[in-house]
Amino acid sequence: MAAALLVAVGLASAGLPLAGAAGPSGAGRVPLLRRPVRGAVVRGFEAPAGLYGAGHRGIDLGASPGSLVGAPAAGRVAFAGWVVGAGWASVEIAPGVVVTLGPLAPVAVARGEVVAALHPVGRLAAGHRGALHLGLRVDGVYVDPLPYLAGRGPPRLAPLPTPGGR
Repeated sequence: MAAALLVAVGLASAGLPLAGAAGPSGAGRVPLLRRPVRGAVVRGFEAPAGLYGAGHRGIDLGASPGSLVGAPAAGRVAFAGWVVGAGWASVEIAPGVVVTLGPLAPVAVARGEVVAALHPVGRLAAGHRGALHLGLRVDGVYVDPLPYLAGRGPPRLAPLPTPGGR
């Protein structure tokens, strides 16, 4: 426990993000996100169990390989390139707020490029179970992008098929 605390303190003092650490909700700082592809959410966000713990640090949107992928909001490309054989792009959409999209093939933007909302960043590559991964970090902490996604509509209760829920 003490060793883990020292590692966390060391990372924080070095200015490195602590994924999974208690962090900002992003309220008021994260612009409304547009859907980068037309697909439905096929896998949701699962907060990591710790700094390097298991989790799903974003949402997956179902789409066909080759689908055009747009930037979910206007910003500046912070990263565009290959990670473990797949193309990825990260766009800083507000100070300390970064969205990541992948896998892409090809990646159609370059680091430092300014993009408008829905500007093409690439095409969806095959793999990743036929889905586009959309990640969101606020001050280095992964947060669920779904609450910021435009067009979700307000939550509502669905009626039960029969009284009593059976």
